[in-house]
Amino acid sequence: MSKQLMRKFLGAHWGKVLGGFFGLLVGLTILLFGFWRSLLLFLCIAAGIYLGRFFDRNEVLQSLLQRLWPDQD
Repeated sequence: MSKQLMRKFLGAHWGKVLGGFFGLLVGLTILLFGFWRSLLLFLCIAAGIYLGRFFDRNEVLQSLLQRLWPDQD
């Protein structure tokens, strides 16, 4: 399959490919860790993303973190 054809396919079916990959990831984690541990893992990931977005948008927290851990440049 050529690169151009692959790009065209992914462009037309991006949501399906992403959904399939996400389903595979969820299925594998449930098989490896069990349902409840997988659920806890995904909740921790969601909480981390939420807190990360909060820190990215809040300049007061950014300045506090900058004072605690300054750049070593």
